[in-house]
Amino acid sequence: MRLPSENLPPWRWLAALLPISAVFIYAPLAFGGTTFWTRTVIDWLLAHAFLLWVCVLILERRIPKVSPVLASVLALLILLGTMQWINPQSIVNPYTFDAEPREDHLPWLPGTVDAKTSGWVLLHLLALLLGGLVLRDGLSKSSVRWFLFRVVALAGLTIALLGINQKSVGTDTMLWGIRHPYEENFFAAFRYHGNAASFLNLSWPAALAVWIRSRLVRPGSLLSSLDLCVFLVVFGAIFVNSSKAGLLMAPFGLVVAGWLFRRELFVATTSRAGLFVLSGFLSILTVIAVLPGLVLKVSKWRELVTEGQTLQGRLDAQRACLLAIEDTGLYGSGAGTFRYAFPPYQNQIEGLVGYWEQAHQDWFQTLIEWGWIGFSAWAVLFGGAMFLLWRRLSEASRQKRPELSAGAAFLALLLVLIHSLADFPLQIPALQWLVVFYLAVAWSSPGQAIRKKSRRRAEKKPSDSTINGKGPTG
Repeated sequence: MRLPSENLPPWRWLAALLPISAVFIYAPLAFGGTTFWTRTVIDWLLAHAFLLWVCVLILERRIPKVSPVLASVLALLILLGTMQWINPQSIVNPYTFDAEPREDHLPWLPGTVDAKTSGWVLLHLLALLLGGLVLRDGLSKSSVRWFLFRVVALAGLTIALLGINQKSVGTDTMLWGIRHPYEENFFAAFRYHGNAASFLNLSWPAALAVWIRSRLVRPGSLLSSLDLCVFLVVFGAIFVNSSKAGLLMAPFGLVVAGWLFRRELFVATTSRAGLFVLSGFLSILTVIAVLPGLVLKVSKWRELVTEGQTLQGRLDAQRACLLAIEDTGLYGSGAGTFRYAFPPYQNQIEGLVGYWEQAHQDWFQTLIEWGWIGFSAWAVLFGGAMFLLWRRLSEASRQKRPELSAGAAFLALLLVLIHSLADFPLQIPALQWLVVFYLAVAWSSPGQAIRKKSRRRAEKKPSDSTINGKGPTG
């Protein structure tokens, strides 16, 4: 089972891929893109990538085709978001959270609690959409696809090494910043360790796919060994991180990965010397990186069981979210307005105190901000992606050929959707961009492009199947 080796992406694509690749590397190092200026840089990079992609389309004299289902879902989300923004229900003071109702609001149309907040969020989502269109078109080319998969793996390696170094030396300050009371659970450049764990869980499936592909294309090569080290470091960093949800997701994802890539993983291409080196590397990684993290995890789990503050707080917040969902209805409170819509319902739950900027439950938060109409559209976007990936994997299994990119995308999306039941990874720009990448993998059509190329080659060389009267050469 061997895969064809690929060259670098076509020269026309290199200019468009530069800002795209920069976002993969920059976003996780810039506090996950959670500040105003870092998010602005990400949006500008994606906008520039889109403009360069338009130039590529002009040079190639083509118009990309988009699935009617995908186009309809995106159009519905754009329409709903636009209606929310232009029809604000009130103006909220960001310091006191006092809302001043607007008299010109049309209650029978979608609206937002605060137009300014929704405007910035919708502008960022538009930038992600433009970048996603670039990804969707580029990922149909194998060389572009695997170039970007390698970039994702290297971005995960960067965060993993930074986080492991912080934990090993016991630093009390996060990268690029000074110590703040609310940043005790930082990891690398992420202020919240749960987001860092989710980023690593989105990165290691790409690293795993890159390693398996290197192992199939160039078995026993130095590049294959380096790719294996990248995967092991990124995966091992999850156990150094103190996020309990990340710890649960990692072994679960590894089991799913073992099933998805069972044919490719058990190809007998590893020598005894390679196994010896691999065992030594795993032992060193376990002693230096994993064991200290596990010791910390034990105290975290004991704290959760004995005190229950984290678990109980999340359960209480979800009860308040259910109350909010009853009122937000079909249209929602507006994109990005959870922190303004939540306090009235928070006050109805005894013991639920503190400031909740996020719901720590992305599914409920989406229902509150986008309503049932918007939530249905997001469900079709994600559910359709999972369906397409599963169909691609099933077809590859019947044909006994590897489908690494689809398997990695399916695994990554599955992990982030489960993690979002207890945290807010879908609200962080760095994680949103990785999710957009895997969604683009799902909604692209690499298999169709390969089949068309094969048919064109067969039509050009009809006599290649027989030589000197012999049968097919295979």
